[in-house]
Amino acid sequence: MKRHTILIVITLILAGMLSCSSGDTATVTIDTGIRKQAQLTVWDKVLAWITLSQPVKADPVPIELYQIDSIAVTISASDMGTIKEAIQLETGRITLEVPAGSQRTFEVVATTPDYPRFYGGIATVDLSAGQQVALNIEMGELVNIYSWDYGYDQQDNIYIGIDIQSSSNVNGFKIYLENNGQHVLIDTITNFPPPDPLHYYYRIYYPGFDESNPEAYYISGINEYGEGEQIQCSIP
Repeated sequence: MKRHTILIVITLILAGMLSCSSGDTATVTIDTGIRKQAQLTVWDKVLAWITLSQPVKADPVPIELYQIDSIAVTISASDMGTIKEAIQLETGRITLEVPAGSQRTFEVVATTPDYPRFYGGIATVDLSAGQQVALNIEMGELVNIYSWDYGYDQQDNIYIGIDIQSSSNVNGFKIYLENNGQHVLIDTITNFPPPDPLHYYYRIYYPGFDESNPEAYYISGINEYGEGEQIQCSIP
């Protein structure tokens, strides 16, 4: 009898451990919508009907889409470890178990041979334990900086000049400083004059720039689809 009691107690403990571990996550299916603009499959239509999700209207896909050689998703939050997984190019979709909680940020980035961060999408959602979520992430072209340097105007005020590779919408710039091989974010600029309309050239006055060590600075552009590649200063 005592042996049976011990076995029952162990069984209950194990069952409780399993239920806790499985109950602390949500199942998230991420659909990048890339899939070379293929038509929706029957599964896509069934999934949309079950989840009552609305179709997302994405930007027109550029020719470079067909040069994409990898897609990855990074999931982060302040109270969990970062998760990074590759997404199959054939489907543009992945299903993951993600710790439940608030403010889970999903960042998808597609790379090409020329651009490590060419195409992307970002979404932040709250997840409940046991929830099943079909997350359609709207994808678009990230801000690709061709080059940037610094200079002085006629009043001897220092500025940063940023040359954008394309006409991608720009919501801001992030400035990083290299420290022991790591790029440390030191500033985010969201208030700046409009660019030169012909060349997509931005001039931003930045008095805190240390001209004695310009190679330590990196800048990336941000828009509604996420953050572009961090580009090192070009010495003028």
